[in-house]
Amino acid sequence: MSPPRLFLSPPHQAAAIVQRFSAAGPSSETSYATVRDYCESLDQLPQITGLDGDLKNVQRPWAVKALLRAVPPPARLLEIGGGEPVVSGFLSELGYDVTLVDPYDGFGNGPTDYEKYVELFPGVKIIRAYFAPGQPAFPAASFQAIFSISVLEHFSPEAAANCFQAIDEFLAPGGASIHCFDFILQGIAQEFDLTSARNILSHQAQLEKRSAETDLANLFERLKSDVETFFLSPQGHHLWRRGLSYEEFPFRKVVSLQTIAFRPKS
Repeated sequence: MSPPRLFLSPPHQAAAIVQRFSAAGPSSETSYATVRDYCESLDQLPQITGLDGDLKNVQRPWAVKALLRAVPPPARLLEIGGGEPVVSGFLSELGYDVTLVDPYDGFGNGPTDYEKYVELFPGVKIIRAYFAPGQPAFPAASFQAIFSISVLEHFSPEAAANCFQAIDEFLAPGGASIHCFDFILQGIAQEFDLTSARNILSHQAQLEKRSAETDLANLFERLKSDVETFFLSPQGHHLWRRGLSYEEFPFRKVVSLQTIAFRPKS
C-alpha cells in the first residue's frame, strides 16, 4: 500500500508541478533568494511556502524547484540535516526516492523528534546519523542529488570539509549538489558568515573541478541594491530570538544564498 499523501492530493497535482518546473532545465549558479521567487512559490507551491517571515519560507520551495530543474523524478535524493522532513516528504510525493540523514540531537536548535517523523513521513527513508564519509547506510555514488536547507552555515570549516568529502563520495557522476544557507549581510557575526560563505562556495567549485574564484563582492552589491532581495523579516527575527533579550540578539540583515553545482559525468 502506498504511504499517505500529506501534501499533494489528488496525485495529479504532483505531475503538474513536475511538468511546470522541470522544463527549465539544469544550470550551475550562485544566487540569492528574491521576493519574486517567494511570490511564485506562494502561488505554485503553497503546501511548503510559509507566511511567518522566516527564511525557510523561501528556501524550502527554492530547493524543490532547483531539484526539479536539475534531476527530475524518479531520481534518488539525499537531504542533509533536514530535521522535520517537510521538503523530503513533499519531494517523495512528487515521485522522488528520498533519504534524509540527521542526528536529531538538537544541534543548532534543530529537532530531536526522530520517532515522530519516522511515523509521520513513511515515504522518506530517515536515517539517524551524522552525514560523513564512509557512512555504511549509503553505497558510493548512489544519489543523483544531495541537498541541504539552512544547514551548512552552522558548520565549522572542518565540518564543512568533512561534509563535502561525503558529498563527493555519495554523489553520482553528473549529480547535483544543491544548498541554500542563511547569510548575515549586516550585523553581528557578518564576518564569520562571509568566511563561511566563501568556504561553502569554494567546495562547490572544487566539486565541479573549476576555479574557486567567485565574485562574491559583485553578488553582495547586487543583493544590497536589488529591491527584489528577500530578507529575514522582523517577525522572522523575533522567532529566531527564542526568548533571548533584544540586547542579546539584535536585528541583523539576513538573506538566503543559493548554490547549485554538478559533479562531472566522468
